Amino acid sequence: MSEVQIFSGTSSAIVLLTYCAMTCIALLGIFVVLYLSKNGSKKNAGMLDELVLDERQKNRDGYTSVTDKSRFLGAIGVCATDLRPAGTITVEGEPVDVVTEGSFVKQGDIVKVINVDGSRVLVRQV
Repeated sequence: MSEVQIFSGTSSAIVLLTYCAMTCIALLGIFVVLYLSKNGSKKNAGMLDELVLDERQKNRDGYTSVTDKSRFLGAIGVCATDLRPAGTITVEGEPVDVVTEGSFVKQGDIVKVINVDGSRVLVRQV
């Protein structure tokens, strides 16, 4: 469609004002993007200080996301709940959340820890 058909019945002054407004908004957007990209490349640029978290949680300060369960590798435990295939076992008096290889294991059965990967503890019925 041509401009004449889209704006038919509208005065040319209004069309000109509309084009000027769209051009101004586009230029303002370009300047905002350029300003933020220039200042946003620095760590904690002035106006973004309150929005950016620059604090780190370090293991040496006591922050851990996953507790190390590798000490349970090879341990024998008793099922505290049914494992379908996930559940809880008791190893050395401590409850541990585990997953079986796929089979269901009843409460009270004996299992062996065969793999530890992060917080995932894999067991097999003995």
